[in-house]
Amino acid sequence: MKDIHLKDYEEIMKVANLYLDGCQKGNGDIIKQAFHKNATINGNPIQTLFDGVDETGATNVKGRVDILDVVNDIAVIRITMEEYADNDYVDFHVLRKEEDGWKIVAKVFTGF
Repeated sequence: MKDIHLKDYEEIMKVANLYLDGCQKGNGDIIKQAFHKNATINGNPIQTLFDGVDETGATNVKGRVDILDVVNDIAVIRITMEEYADNDYVDFHVLRKEEDGWKIVAKVFTGF
Protein backbone atom coordinates (compact mmCIF):
# COMPACT_ATOMS: atom_id res chain seq x y z
CA MET A 1 0.00 0.00 0.00
CA LYS A 2 1.34 3.38 -0.90
CA ASP A 3 1.52 5.95 1.88
CA ILE A 4 -1.73 7.85 2.22
CA HIS A 5 -2.20 11.37 3.41
CA LEU A 6 -3.09 11.64 7.08
CA LYS A 7 -6.28 13.56 6.23
CA ASP A 8 -7.49 10.71 3.98
CA TYR A 9 -6.63 8.14 6.66
CA GLU A 10 -8.60 10.09 9.27
CA GLU A 11 -11.60 10.55 6.96
CA ILE A 12 -11.67 6.85 6.00
CA MET A 13 -11.49 5.87 9.68
CA LYS A 14 -14.33 8.30 10.45
CA VAL A 15 -16.51 6.55 7.86
CA ALA A 16 -15.62 3.13 9.30
CA ASN A 17 -16.36 4.30 12.83
CA LEU A 18 -19.76 5.71 11.78
CA TYR A 19 -20.56 2.24 10.51
CA LEU A 20 -19.44 0.54 13.75
CA ASP A 21 -21.20 3.13 15.91
CA GLY A 22 -24.45 2.56 14.05
CA CYS A 23 -24.08 -1.21 14.50
CA GLN A 24 -23.48 -0.77 18.24
CA LYS A 25 -26.47 1.53 18.66
CA GLY A 26 -28.74 -0.37 16.28
CA ASN A 27 -29.31 2.81 14.29
CA GLY A 28 -29.51 2.62 10.49
CA ASP A 29 -29.61 6.42 10.20
CA ILE A 30 -26.10 6.66 11.69
CA ILE A 31 -24.79 4.04 9.28
CA LYS A 32 -26.51 5.71 6.32
CA GLN A 33 -24.12 8.67 6.72
CA ALA A 34 -21.18 6.41 5.81
CA PHE A 35 -22.67 5.13 2.54
CA HIS A 36 -23.11 6.54 -0.93
CA LYS A 37 -26.80 6.79 -1.85
CA ASN A 38 -26.35 4.13 -4.57
CA ALA A 39 -24.22 1.75 -2.49
CA THR A 40 -24.79 -2.00 -2.51
CA ILE A 41 -24.48 -4.83 0.02
CA ASN A 42 -23.57 -8.21 -1.47
CA GLY A 43 -25.01 -6.87 -4.74
CA ASN A 44 -28.34 -5.79 -3.19
CA PRO A 45 -29.65 -2.29 -2.40
CA ILE A 46 -28.01 -0.83 0.72
CA GLN A 47 -31.37 -0.08 2.32
CA THR A 48 -31.49 -3.76 3.33
CA LEU A 49 -28.53 -3.07 5.64
CA PHE A 50 -30.13 -0.01 7.23
CA ASP A 51 -33.38 -1.90 7.82
CA GLY A 52 -31.53 -4.91 9.24
CA VAL A 53 -29.54 -2.78 11.68
CA ASP A 54 -32.72 -1.06 12.90
CA GLU A 55 -34.41 -4.44 13.32
CA THR A 56 -31.45 -5.95 15.21
CA GLY A 57 -31.20 -3.05 17.65
CA ALA A 58 -28.28 -2.26 19.93
CA THR A 59 -25.48 -4.82 20.14
CA ASN A 60 -22.20 -5.41 21.96
CA VAL A 61 -20.28 -5.55 18.69
CA LYS A 62 -16.53 -5.10 18.80
CA GLY A 63 -14.75 -4.13 15.61
CA ARG A 64 -11.33 -3.79 14.09
CA VAL A 65 -10.69 -1.68 11.00
CA ASP A 66 -7.84 -2.36 8.58
CA ILE A 67 -7.20 -0.04 5.65
CA LEU A 68 -6.02 -2.44 2.96
CA ASP A 69 -5.27 -0.05 0.13
CA VAL A 70 -5.82 3.52 -1.04
CA VAL A 71 -5.14 4.67 -4.59
CA ASN A 72 -6.06 8.22 -5.46
CA ASP A 73 -9.83 8.41 -4.89
CA ILE A 74 -10.61 4.76 -4.04
CA ALA A 75 -9.94 2.70 -0.93
CA VAL A 76 -10.59 -0.80 0.37
CA ILE A 77 -11.05 -1.51 4.07
CA ARG A 78 -11.74 -4.66 6.08
CA ILE A 79 -13.85 -4.53 9.21
CA THR A 80 -13.77 -7.57 11.45
CA MET A 81 -16.75 -7.61 13.80
CA GLU A 82 -17.29 -9.89 16.77
CA GLU A 83 -20.50 -10.32 18.73
CA TYR A 84 -22.83 -8.57 16.31
CA ALA A 85 -26.17 -10.13 17.28
CA ASP A 86 -24.27 -13.20 18.58
CA ASN A 87 -22.41 -13.64 15.27
CA ASP A 88 -18.98 -12.74 13.90
CA TYR A 89 -18.43 -11.18 10.47
CA VAL A 90 -15.78 -9.92 8.10
CA ASP A 91 -16.80 -7.01 5.89
CA PHE A 92 -14.94 -5.60 2.92
CA HIS A 93 -15.90 -2.05 2.01
CA VAL A 94 -14.94 -0.19 -1.15
CA LEU A 95 -14.90 3.57 -0.68
CA ARG A 96 -14.76 6.40 -3.16
CA LYS A 97 -13.70 9.96 -2.45
CA GLU A 98 -16.04 12.52 -3.96
CA GLU A 99 -16.53 16.24 -3.44
CA ASP A 100 -18.35 15.64 -0.15
CA GLY A 101 -15.69 13.22 1.15
CA TRP A 102 -15.21 9.47 1.44
CA LYS A 103 -18.29 7.22 1.17
CA ILE A 104 -18.73 3.46 1.06
CA VAL A 105 -19.98 2.45 -2.39
CA ALA A 106 -20.01 -1.33 -1.90
CA LYS A 107 -20.03 -3.74 1.04
CA VAL A 108 -19.59 -7.50 0.91
CA PHE A 109 -19.54 -9.64 4.02
CA THR A 110 -19.41 -13.17 5.32
CA GLY A 111 -19.73 -14.82 8.69
CA PHE A 112 -16.91 -16.73 10.37
